[in-house]
Amino acid sequence: MDESTERLPLELWVSTVLGCPVDRIQSWVDIFNKERLCEDGTIGTSVQAHLHAANNEREEALYQPFCVMANRVLAWARDHVPGLPAYPDLLFVRNDPVVVDNGREEKGNRDADRKPDIILISHTTCNDLENRPRYQQTPPRKRHRTTGVDWSDIFSLLELKPFPTSRRAAYLVGLIAAWSSKVRGEEPLPEPSPVASGSRPQRPTPSSLQSPGVPLLSEPGTSSNRLKRKPEPFVTEGANQSRKRPRAKRNYLPEIYESDHFLSEKCSVAKEFEDHMARYALEMLSCTRGTRLFFLQCLVVGDVVEFWYCVASGFVRSYQISWVREFEKFAAILVAIACCDYAHFGLDIPNLSPPAPDLSPSIPPMSLTGYSTTMRHPTLDIDVKVTLGSEVFTQYSLVGRHTCVYDVTTEPPISPDPLVIKMSLQSVCRTPEQELLALADGFPVSEHLPKAFMWTNRATEWRLAHGVRGLMFLQNDEDEAYEERCQHFIIFKKYKPIELVLSPCNMDHVFNQLLDCLHKLRYEVNMLHHDISLSNLMYEMRGTVVWLILNDFDLATRLDEHGRPLGATGSHRTGTLPFMSVDLLERPETPHFLRHDLESTFFVALWCAIRLPSGQKSDPSRRDILLSWEQHGLDTILNSKTQLYASHNSFARFVPGKIPFSPGFSRYERWLGRFWSVLFEGYMALGIHQKRISDILTDLRGDDITKEEAEQEIKAIIFDAETFDGKITYARIKAALSLCKGRLAERIPDFVGSA
Repeated sequence: MDESTERLPLELWVSTVLGCPVDRIQSWVDIFNKERLCEDGTIGTSVQAHLHAANNEREEALYQPFCVMANRVLAWARDHVPGLPAYPDLLFVRNDPVVVDNGREEKGNRDADRKPDIILISHTTCNDLENRPRYQQTPPRKRHRTTGVDWSDIFSLLELKPFPTSRRAAYLVGLIAAWSSKVRGEEPLPEPSPVASGSRPQRPTPSSLQSPGVPLLSEPGTSSNRLKRKPEPFVTEGANQSRKRPRAKRNYLPEIYESDHFLSEKCSVAKEFEDHMARYALEMLSCTRGTRLFFLQCLVVGDVVEFWYCVASGFVRSYQISWVREFEKFAAILVAIACCDYAHFGLDIPNLSPPAPDLSPSIPPMSLTGYSTTMRHPTLDIDVKVTLGSEVFTQYSLVGRHTCVYDVTTEPPISPDPLVIKMSLQSVCRTPEQELLALADGFPVSEHLPKAFMWTNRATEWRLAHGVRGLMFLQNDEDEAYEERCQHFIIFKKYKPIELVLSPCNMDHVFNQLLDCLHKLRYEVNMLHHDISLSNLMYEMRGTVVWLILNDFDLATRLDEHGRPLGATGSHRTGTLPFMSVDLLERPETPHFLRHDLESTFFVALWCAIRLPSGQKSDPSRRDILLSWEQHGLDTILNSKTQLYASHNSFARFVPGKIPFSPGFSRYERWLGRFWSVLFEGYMALGIHQKRISDILTDLRGDDITKEEAEQEIKAIIFDAETFDGKITYARIKAALSLCKGRLAERIPDFVGSA
C-alpha cells in the first residue's frame, strides 16, 4: 500500500472520482449556507451528541449520531437543492459490531472478520436483511454478531476513529465553540498565524472558547489523568515512503489540530488507521466475486476526514478537511457521493450484460452468475454467446490483477469439455497469455499447459487509465506503462486444483512432472513462468494417470537465445510470496532465472507436505509455519525462509521440529531434504562469491589496492548467476530426487514414481 498511494487535493478528488464539478459543489455549499443547513434541528442535535460523545473512551458512541447527521443531510438536500440529480435511495447505517460476510467460510472458520463502523447501503437491502438467513455463528474466540450483510451489499463505508487522547477535552471545547458560532451565524474563529519552525502555536484557553449554553467538557486545571499523558500525535509521517511517489513528511501534534491552516497540506494519518482501511479495501475488492472494479471509502479521525479511492493499482486519497469546521463542504461531498451512479461506486461491469434488462442498479449484484457477453471464435470466425455460471475462484489480494474465474456455457457449444472464463486486469505492456501459450504449440511441453479456446482483450474499450483510473499514473512515472491495465477475458478448458488429488502416492510423480515442464519451457520454448504456486498447479486424469497442468501465464516472460527477457517485465517482484525464492525476496532487482522457479517448486512441495490433505485438522505448530509465510509481512517471510539456509544442517534441525509434516507426508522428509541440499549448495556458492567481492571492497577502503585494481579483480571473478555456479540446475535436482524413489516405493503402498 505504501508504494501504491497517491494524494490529491480534495477538489480534484471529488471532481474526478465522483464526477462532480467543483462549481457544482460550491453552488451546493452556497445553498447550504444561505438556507442555514447547520440550523436544522436533527443535524444540530446529532452533531452536538457526536462531539459530546467524543469525550468518552468508547468509540462506539460516535457511530449513531454520525449516521443520523449524514442521513439528514441527504434528506434535507432532496428538499432544498433545486435541480439536484436523482440519486439512489441510500442510507448510512451503523454496522459495528456486525461482521460482514466474506463468503470465504470453511468449516465454520473465517479468513477475516471485518466490522466496518458505518456502511452505505440501499433502503431495499436494509429492509431485506431481516428476511435473509442468518449466517453461521462465528467461532467462540470471535464473539461478534453476524447478519445477512454481504460485502456486495455495500456501496461505500466510513471508518470512525476517536479524537486524540492527549488534550482531547480542550480540543473538543474549541470544536463545540466553532460549531456553536456556525449555528448562530457568527464569524468563524480566526486562523492562527503560521507556526514558526520548532515552535508550537499559541492555543486559546478553554474559557476564551466557551459559548453561552455550551458546557465545558473539562474545566481548566483539571486533574484528569487523561490530560497528563504524553502527547500522542494522531497524524504521523507515513511509513516507508514510496520510491515512486514520495510524500511530504509532517508530524502534527494535537495542538496544531486546533487550527485550520494545515488541512490542505499533505499529511498521513497514523499507520494503524491506514491498515484498517486497507483491510476493508481488500475484502471489498476480493469478496464481491468480480462485481467491483474499484471502491470508495472514507476515514474520519476525530473531526478530520479524508476520502479514499481503491483500485487494482493502488489508492488515491484526498487531502483532509474538518467536517465540523467546514460542515457545508463536507455535506456537499456527501450529497455528491449519493448522486453517483452505479458505475461510480465501482459497480461498472463493462462488456457484460445482466441476466435481466431491468436489473435495478440500486441493488448491487452479489455475483456475476447469469451475466453474459459475446466473443469471437478465433478459428471458426463466428460470434459465440458466453454465459457465466457459478464462481470458481476470486483472487484474494489488495493490489494486483484481481483475477476472477467463473464456469461458463457457450452458444453454440465450442467444446464437449467443461469450460471456465478467466477475467483479470492485465498489464498492457505484457504479452497476452494466449499468445504465450501459442508459442508452446508443437512442443511436447504443451501437453502440460492449459488449452485456450477464445479470448478478448478489452484494451481499446476499457483501460485502467480511462477517466478516474488515470489518477494513479503520474507524468514521467517509470512504472506507468507497467501499471496501466486493460480488462482481459479468456475461455479455458476447466481443470481441477492439484491439491484435490495430491497424496504421498503421487507426490514424486507430480513434482517431477513440474520440474520437467519448467525445464522444457526454458530450453525448448525460451520462456519462464515466474509464478510457481500451489494455486497455479492443476490436473486432469488421463486414464489412471494424474496429469499435471501448469496454469496462469499472466506473469510469464519470453527469453531471447541468451536467456534475457524480451519485452517489458516491470520493476516488481514476480510470484506469490509464500513460494518465492529467497534470492528474489532479498534482491527484487535480480533478473528472473529458471533456478527461481525451481526453488519455488521446493517451497510448494514443502507447503503441501505440511498442509495437505486439505480440510484435515492441523496442529498449532503446522498452522504457525504456514501463517508465517502467508499472512505476515515480507520481513517475516524472508526471515523464516533464510533460516533454512543458515547452515549445512538447518533443514535437519527444522524438520520435524519447527516444520512438522502432515502425518501422510512424513515419509517425504528425505526427499525434501535432498531437494533442499541442492538449493543449499547454491546459496553457499553465492555466499562465497559475495565474500570474495566483500574482501576486495575491504582492501579498497583500506587503501591496500587502487580503485582500478579493485575493478579489475572484480571483473576477473567468474560467477554464473543463472545457476549459482552450476549448483542449482534441473539435472542436479532430478538426480537428487531419484535417489529417494526406491525407498519411497518400499514404504508407500501404491506408490507412483516419476518416469
